[in-house]
Amino acid sequence: MAVTGIGTYASYTNSYGNTQNAGNKTGRTYKNAHEYKNYLTQKYECLRSRDYSVNINSSLLSKAMGDEKTKQWLEYNLSLIPESIEKLKAAQSARGCKVLSVTDTINGYDSITEEVLVTDEVDPGTEKARKELEERLEKRKEEKRAEEKKRSSKDLVSDSDNELRIYSFDQKI
Repeated sequence: MAVTGIGTYASYTNSYGNTQNAGNKTGRTYKNAHEYKNYLTQKYECLRSRDYSVNINSSLLSKAMGDEKTKQWLEYNLSLIPESIEKLKAAQSARGCKVLSVTDTINGYDSITEEVLVTDEVDPGTEKARKELEERLEKRKEEKRAEEKKRSSKDLVSDSDNELRIYSFDQKI
């Protein structure tokens, strides 16, 4: 068995030269999952994108090379990923969030995981963001003023307690 790297996954292929047909209708054959992955990378934009990443489990690639139904399912879903991610970014943007990264992992037949990292803060260049920032700063200033008032009133009480203690100590001597 030979090991070939596929993204972050490893693919096991038969080193005796057996080939599996990944393109029954197109007549293309691939010796291993790595060649099939290269074909998919050239054909589908989502596998070349720098805005997000798409990982395909190597066992799924091997299965798709021999099973027409799995191959069709995989290629259909690869064609949907760019549109799906654009809709995701638009939805998060409408909520005032910014998408930092997206990772789609195709684990197996009918199993896709999508990890999305977003930030809750609005772009600091907008008017809405400036107003929100000013409001937050004003609230913090008010909270600090309230804390200072509490501290100053506690300090007066503690100072008077200390004076009483000092006087009582002086009286005992």
